[in-house]
Amino acid sequence: MRNSFIFILVLILLVSCKSVKKVVEVKRELPNITEGRLLRNVYFNELDYNTIYAKKIDLTLKEKKKSHSLKAMMRIQRDSFIWVSVTAPMGIEVARILLTPDSVKFISPRDKKYFVSDYNYFIERFDVGFTYDCFQRMLTNRFFDFESCTTEMDRNKRFKFDKSGNDYVLYTLEEKAIGRKLKKLYKKKRKNKEFSLILQKIHINPDCFRPCLVSIEDMEERVGMSVKYKNIKDFEGKVFPERIVFNIFTDDDNWEVQLDFSRVEFDVEVSSNFKISSKYKRMY
Repeated sequence: MRNSFIFILVLILLVSCKSVKKVVEVKRELPNITEGRLLRNVYFNELDYNTIYAKKIDLTLKEKKKSHSLKAMMRIQRDSFIWVSVTAPMGIEVARILLTPDSVKFISPRDKKYFVSDYNYFIERFDVGFTYDCFQRMLTNRFFDFESCTTEMDRNKRFKFDKSGNDYVLYTLEEKAIGRKLKKLYKKKRKNKEFSLILQKIHINPDCFRPCLVSIEDMEERVGMSVKYKNIKDFEGKVFPERIVFNIFTDDDNWEVQLDFSRVEFDVEVSSNFKISSKYKRMY
């Protein structure tokens, strides 16, 4: 189970940056705005790009009291592929990942193992309906909905709307039928449950109208996930977060991945070189 969660965290990773001026957050009274106007502003201010090439990413994986420092590179061809290479401190490649709209591929050169699947893997293994578009939106600081992993803003979906500190907040609180994986979790706790109360929140930065925190949590059990976008900056005309933090938590455990970005280029040529050696053993 521990390795499975670390694997999904690695798959959920990675994005970019370079450096220029920071989008300054000024504490002030947020102006009144309608939900519809807010969503239109979010859509208008989404990152416009064809490719992203993050040449240097500092990756920190935290598990309980343990912390691991790694390096990574990432290439994205919009709507085509997400390619990631993760290396250990001595420059040894420990993982390579390729996500395409219909497949998930992973190799561990050090262990000489590989993994290939489609996105049903996440439903069957973790009860989450991640798609390629959902990963792509998470990694480019674009609006996404954890609950349905929608790839476009659903104009018909209604959120509750509020203000929290310096952020606008869209949220939903709904009773949902639980999947078989969570049923096993409840069964271990001697609870016979068919439904759970799910709270989802999407915090919007009022200065640049980008998501700055997206979270989903079972309100009755401490199980959930969040993505934080910090230090949203202007990188030579491209507004992007300087840091992204992923967190998965349960009653017993907490996993965090922190990504710090540098040396990033937009709209340059990128490739998705990914070969699986015939000597590698398949992981199931």
